[in-house]
Amino acid sequence: MKKIVLYSDKKDCCGCGACMNACPQSAIKMCEDEHGFVYPVIVDDLCIGCGACEKACVYQNSPDVHPPLHAYAAAARDNGVITKSASGGAFAVIADKVLSGGGVVYGCALVFEDSHLEPRHIRIDSVEDIPMLQGSKYVQSEIGGTYKKAKQDLTEGKSVLFTGTPCQIAGLKQYLKKEYDKLLTVEIICHGVPGKRLFQEFLEYYGEKLGGKITAFYFRDKSKGQGMVSRCVYQDPAGSKKESIKNGNLLAYIFFFLKSYTYRINCYSCPFARPERVADITLGDYWGFHEEYPQYHESQGLSNGRGISCVLVNSEKGKQMWDTCQDQLISMPSEFEKIARHNDQLRKPSKYDQKRETILHIFDTEGYAGVERFFKAHFKKDIAKQTLASMVPKDLKRRVKKLIGRLYQWKRS
Repeated sequence: MKKIVLYSDKKDCCGCGACMNACPQSAIKMCEDEHGFVYPVIVDDLCIGCGACEKACVYQNSPDVHPPLHAYAAAARDNGVITKSASGGAFAVIADKVLSGGGVVYGCALVFEDSHLEPRHIRIDSVEDIPMLQGSKYVQSEIGGTYKKAKQDLTEGKSVLFTGTPCQIAGLKQYLKKEYDKLLTVEIICHGVPGKRLFQEFLEYYGEKLGGKITAFYFRDKSKGQGMVSRCVYQDPAGSKKESIKNGNLLAYIFFFLKSYTYRINCYSCPFARPERVADITLGDYWGFHEEYPQYHESQGLSNGRGISCVLVNSEKGKQMWDTCQDQLISMPSEFEKIARHNDQLRKPSKYDQKRETILHIFDTEGYAGVERFFKAHFKKDIAKQTLASMVPKDLKRRVKKLIGRLYQWKRS
């Protein structure tokens, strides 16, 4: 029987689960390593050596990628949609179009189950469920059997929108083996992903500090406006629901995520962090919009104070969908170069730092409490800076950024 090798180095596995979905014998399980990152493990007694898993691997096979055809800045016209989104709500508008047409949508949700928030891909078929998939999730999502379910939907003639990180979209395409006219793929601009165990132990630690059990977590909440503000809902011992809102940069988990210190090892050499894209549409935050367009006035509709999506349309299928969404969007053409200037992962992977090994070792030996102690002991200047930054009015920050943009434009001219 053929010896199956899914990876020989952890740098060559993104944990997308395509191999598991492709196995006809259910002989592959996704298991955590010593740091909590998932990798495929073959059950030898079940494996028949057919090689279906190797053919589905995005590291052993190179999926098709395409340079962007068009670039845009956009935001939903509906303020309610924007409020529930991390950026401008472009995903929610696209999802609404697919669902309203009788299709289904797959994406990452934080599902409260067995006293934990589980980051996993789910399938929705109702517009009312879109908020479950909105917002940033700074953790790797479990794909589970959603590739199989998506294939079944496509086989039955349903329109399918599948969203995820670039490697998850690549995994889906490699698993499917062929193009489907009714499949639309949307990827996020991904920095990298921490593992579920670190995330859940962070929530447990934070919940204990608050005096309850966290039942919902929003990495970037807009209840107090756009910015790096995190909100959690927790239940106290008496059963009452309460909320806590905090500058996310003052939470070790989020601070280390933003510094790229806690990702899977393959994220630092990601083959999908490049200008050419694997999905039909790429979505992200249009950071630096007012610096790139200093003459643009917020009264025209787009505002970093509310959130702006950057959009790369990478295929004709993606362009057709984008055109049908214009009635629900405020949109303007932009340029790849302007977007990429503020989104490094459109050019290269996140930079590796040795602090990753230090933090993961502390997590392995001292638990998440040790990670917090390390953060408070060694990042005092950053904590002080973020504390002061949170006191500066957001309108003043935006005016300063516009001024910087004008100076930048003047310097380039």
